[in-house]
Amino acid sequence: MVAEIRFGVESIDHIAIPVRDLAINQAFYVDVLGLQFKTTRRNPDGTPRQTYVLAGKNIIGLHLPGVLAGASPSAAPRIGIGVTRERLEQIQQNLRAANHPFRGPVEHSDEGPLALSIYFDDPEGNHLEFCLRRSEPLGECISHTVFETLNMKKAMTFYSEALGSGVPIACGNEMLIPAQNGQMIGLVEVERLSDRSKKHGRGCHMAMDVPQDDFDSMVALVERYGGKTQGDRRAEDGLRAPGERSIYFFDPDNNRLQITAHAPNQVEELLSDQEKWRRIVASRKAQGRGLSRWESGGKKVI
Repeated sequence: MVAEIRFGVESIDHIAIPVRDLAINQAFYVDVLGLQFKTTRRNPDGTPRQTYVLAGKNIIGLHLPGVLAGASPSAAPRIGIGVTRERLEQIQQNLRAANHPFRGPVEHSDEGPLALSIYFDDPEGNHLEFCLRRSEPLGECISHTVFETLNMKKAMTFYSEALGSGVPIACGNEMLIPAQNGQMIGLVEVERLSDRSKKHGRGCHMAMDVPQDDFDSMVALVERYGGKTQGDRRAEDGLRAPGERSIYFFDPDNNRLQITAHAPNQVEELLSDQEKWRRIVASRKAQGRGLSRWESGGKKVI
């Protein structure tokens, strides 16, 4: 039977990015950018592991370990956050007050989904864009991401055929591929991948929600179109809700992604650190394995 996508990616759920200093970056994202602090997750020994901040309902995870990489000439990989006009103006004021450089506001073509954008890096050098959107979703959220690709045609085929994304939209030298709800996956073609694209902090990825009806087909099509699947360690460790299905994988340019199909009527639950590690340790013991150096908090930078 030939795998077929019926509906395609519904939305971008969350993004995890690498940082070396959680406190400095939490202060930047919350105090300067005005995102909402959600929680800090901890290692078994109680040391901080990752901090979650909210862009609307979308989580941006600031994850240890960080990476040592310079700026990317393409300004990708990049996270685009959609905000109101008032919020965009306030963020510019906050950046000026913090003596933090930014570019813009840049006006986009009248035909595109974006009206205005400002561009800058966080304290770790992760590339960011805050934008005013013309089309849904208009509230504060992850608007889009932009990944580097060595072959635009191959990458666009991967996202359209393996993930069932929508009709691409040109935005300057980038192509934006919409999910069902209007959030977008962006691609920019480069001659060589930047160090920031090639280095992945452990756990860092972009996660998308997909329909249960499409999940098996997407898993089958990822490798057919040049991706590489990783499985789902969280399911192996007993951290998934009953009926929830998920898998981590890489696109043809080694950008790390995740798709999740939630169970019907699933209630989102954030396990406590104690319960999370209890389940993981019990699962690993049953598998005859222990915690990795990263999981125990020993690795700080890549």
